[in-house]
Amino acid sequence: MFQLTRRHMLAGLAGTAAMGSLATGFDRAAHAQGAPYVVNTYGGRWEKFWRAQLLPKLEPMLGRPVKLDIGLGNGWVSTFRAAGKDKSPFDVLMTNERYAVMLRDEGLLAPMPAAKITNLADVYPLARYKNDAAVTGIVSPIGIAYRTDLVKAPPTTWRELWDAKYKGQLGFYSVNNSLAVMFLMLAGKLFGKDELDLDTGFKKLAELKPFPQVDFSGAMAPLLTQGQVAIAPIDFAEAVALQQKGVPIGIVVPQDGVLMFDQSFNVAANAADKDASCKYIDFMLSPEVQTLLAKEFFTAPVNSKVKVPDELQAAIPVSGDNVSKILTFDWQFVARNREVMLDRWAKEI
Repeated sequence: MFQLTRRHMLAGLAGTAAMGSLATGFDRAAHAQGAPYVVNTYGGRWEKFWRAQLLPKLEPMLGRPVKLDIGLGNGWVSTFRAAGKDKSPFDVLMTNERYAVMLRDEGLLAPMPAAKITNLADVYPLARYKNDAAVTGIVSPIGIAYRTDLVKAPPTTWRELWDAKYKGQLGFYSVNNSLAVMFLMLAGKLFGKDELDLDTGFKKLAELKPFPQVDFSGAMAPLLTQGQVAIAPIDFAEAVALQQKGVPIGIVVPQDGVLMFDQSFNVAANAADKDASCKYIDFMLSPEVQTLLAKEFFTAPVNSKVKVPDELQAAIPVSGDNVSKILTFDWQFVARNREVMLDRWAKEI
């Protein structure tokens, strides 16, 4: 009669562990060979664009079906944290750098295998990260939009927004939006010591009150359309969309600097299919996709080989070498001071 001894049990457990390891390996191999490759993007026009324009090209390139994960930056941060370093929900994360920097600091993202991403060599310096920690693949420049029927003398700089003649006409974003954080730091830079001067930033923003705040970029458009807001920072794509709908909107390229909504592309620390990840990022940086993005979203191409078509020059006033003049901010500082910013914003703004 067979007797189960401690030795047998240990051997069995070791075997089970080995089988588990093999199974994991098989799962990962299966994932790499046939399972859908997951790509994240936003809803609405973004989702439609990915489905209609990108996936038909991307799937044959990867040799696998591609599944979209539709969401927002906060949600993806929570998902990556919940999954942990060893089992990321998908291999490449596209999001605002504001969110990516937190996951990078927590070890959930890793530097890109840059040698396998050939289009990186043609990317403007503004989009490159130290040690190839990530790459900015999409740049949506932000200017000052204004209602042409309500504002006789539009501002030409961010600094002018503090002119008393614009009091009560402004609209801004809540601290949940990256643009609000950029504007806070810009105020510190314009009126204080530098962008890290939060005391000056909060003091200057408080001077602009009262003004309506919205969480999402798309939420400012209705306020401008209805005339509840006459002046607001929005990205050029949003302004052009309003113009195409017949809303009397003008947009200024501020003389003291253009801001941007950025989308950085990051590789998960334990990406199951790094080759596919490199192909996907390379695809997004390619002249073909950068041109498609410019035509759809009026984004500034990050690939220096792309020239903005003549018919888009007015809608994309910042492109080419001027991309490198776009203002950037220290998002690691923002991550370290996140709770302070949230608390002070709630009390002071």
